[in-house]
Amino acid sequence: MTPQTRTSLKELQQLDQDIAQVRSAVQELEVLLEEIDAPVLRSERDVKGLQTRLQEVQLVEKRVELSIEERRVRSKKLEGRMEGVRNVREEAAVHAELEMVRRALENDEQEALSLLDQIRRIEERLEEQEAAYQEGLTEVEPRRVELTQERLDTEERLEELKEKRKTFAEGIDSKERRVYESIMAGSTEVAVSELMQDGACGNCFSVVPLQVQNEIRHATGMIRCEGCGVILTPESAEGIARAEVENERIMEALKTTEEEREAERAVVAEAIAAEAAEEAALAEEAALAEEAALAKEVAKTGLAAMLADEGAEPEPEAAPAEDVAESESEVAPVEEATESEPEATTADEAAESEASSGDEVPDEEAGV
Repeated sequence: MTPQTRTSLKELQQLDQDIAQVRSAVQELEVLLEEIDAPVLRSERDVKGLQTRLQEVQLVEKRVELSIEERRVRSKKLEGRMEGVRNVREEAAVHAELEMVRRALENDEQEALSLLDQIRRIEERLEEQEAAYQEGLTEVEPRRVELTQERLDTEERLEELKEKRKTFAEGIDSKERRVYESIMAGSTEVAVSELMQDGACGNCFSVVPLQVQNEIRHATGMIRCEGCGVILTPESAEGIARAEVENERIMEALKTTEEEREAERAVVAEAIAAEAAEEAALAEEAALAEEAALAKEVAKTGLAAMLADEGAEPEPEAAPAEDVAESESEVAPVEEATESEPEATTADEAAESEASSGDEVPDEEAGV
């Protein structure tokens, strides 16, 4: 496949894509026209239905009017025969027939009145529906004319593209054109795709083997993608430029995303720090409150003990652990010295006891 053929196939594919877009635009315009015409068409159907119903009722009313005229004529004839009867039997027969005709005439007249009332109501509804139809038609007519003209222009553009495509396709090799058309006949809109810079198919993005990549870039044969079946061509200058622009866009998007993530991380870190500070403040407040409650409880306990002892001396407060340790270290030598002279202390205490007992005896005797 020559470079010219590759370019021609790409241009043919572009024409087919343009034709598909224009055809889709025509279909969309037809849908819009149907949506705009739907209310007017419903109103038009209602008008036609009322007109048909009116014609039917009018036809029935005319038949009833003819029947009434016939019965009236028959009634007059029977009244004339009543004057020329010759016996009672003939008179009775004519009278019975006359009564029957009169009853039928009354029924026809009632039916005629009912039909006339129906005709009047139908005419009123028909007049309302015709007014609504004309109003709707006047309202949608400008938009309808605009869409109709746009559809005609689009259809004309479609015919031009089809003719251009037909002329252009005739200049392409028939064998290669058949391969192209067989691919386009499937459920795909792409039959020719460029090989990307990284060696992947531009349609399905499956990686093409290196040997096949070299054949695509240097050989003249038609090579199709093993993944999606499209015809692969070397990357063009426009394709390379588009790829570079796309890479720049992706890198910019990644950079922006990373900056946004960093900003989010900073916000999260600030929130965590603020939460930790708040928890620490709450813990400190709780500790202070607990200490205050404990001090209050200790004060209440001491007061209760004082009241229970009824004036007993309060026990000395427990010294802190550090003071107790220092006191013990100071008292230890004194205790050793005291233990070294236990006998002397005992003798002194005995002498003091005897002296005090000797003083008390004379006093008792003097008292006696």
